[in-house]
Amino acid sequence: MLNCQVATDPMAFRDSSTPTVAHRVEYAGFAAAHALFSRLSLETGTSLAATGGRFLGMASPLRKRADRNLAHALPDMSDAERAGILKGMFDHLARNAIEYIHLREIGDTPDRISISGEAHLLDAKATGKGAVLVSAHLGNWEAIRLACERLDWTPALIYRAFNNPFVDAESRRLMSAIEAPILHKGKRGTLALLRHVKNGGAVMILTDQRFTGAPELPFFGHPAKTALAAAEIAQKYDAPLIPVRGIRRGTESAFTVTFDAPLAVATGEPGALAAMTEVNRLLEEWIRQNPEQYFWLHNRWGKFR
Repeated sequence: MLNCQVATDPMAFRDSSTPTVAHRVEYAGFAAAHALFSRLSLETGTSLAATGGRFLGMASPLRKRADRNLAHALPDMSDAERAGILKGMFDHLARNAIEYIHLREIGDTPDRISISGEAHLLDAKATGKGAVLVSAHLGNWEAIRLACERLDWTPALIYRAFNNPFVDAESRRLMSAIEAPILHKGKRGTLALLRHVKNGGAVMILTDQRFTGAPELPFFGHPAKTALAAAEIAQKYDAPLIPVRGIRRGTESAFTVTFDAPLAVATGEPGALAAMTEVNRLLEEWIRQNPEQYFWLHNRWGKFR
């Protein structure tokens, strides 16, 4: 395993906001739920959370947003088909949340993580140039880090800090069960990420969120603002750009992690645009195969045209 700290930049863990009374109240509920589910086994906890997640999710305003996105992406689906997918999504997301408490158990149980295409990651590691792993909020992205850990090359992760600093700190603690740099999005976190790749490390970037000011690239047949950062980092350091996903098997806390062959990344902005267009195409293909495991709540397309 790489001998790295939880953060390579001490400022990358700055609180995302000044704590308020509302933050403290919100965190009290978060902590109570965490205390409850920490006492339950992985199987019992995920099953209980999924039952609640399906009921609460389908009854919440979030369903309307997710249904709107799903209908925009897959307009040929019936209302009943979309409802089935969204019910599965809320089930899956609830299981994902509880699995954060049990990351070490999942990683240390061999049959919970199966790996395909590992040669692509190992070949990249052998070059010493680092690597950029691209994925989406699909399946369980922490399963990808656990698979990489098993292959002795755990990627750094960069994410948007939670608005509640107490929740953010606890989330970082849970994520740090997997030993690798964990960085906040922002200038300092980005600089730390670049240093990590420059020094031969791997990074994982979830590329499926809308990025203000980014070029519009096709995603499910519609223009979607897509950050070029993953391809640009690969260009800058001549690092392989490797698509990867971690798909849940059934309803269990077991996953198949698949590494694809590195994508070609030509020089300049045209090369980055072409590479990220291909990334979007792959993400769409994977999501179509497992739509209930995708996070349909993102504002991926902005205002629909």
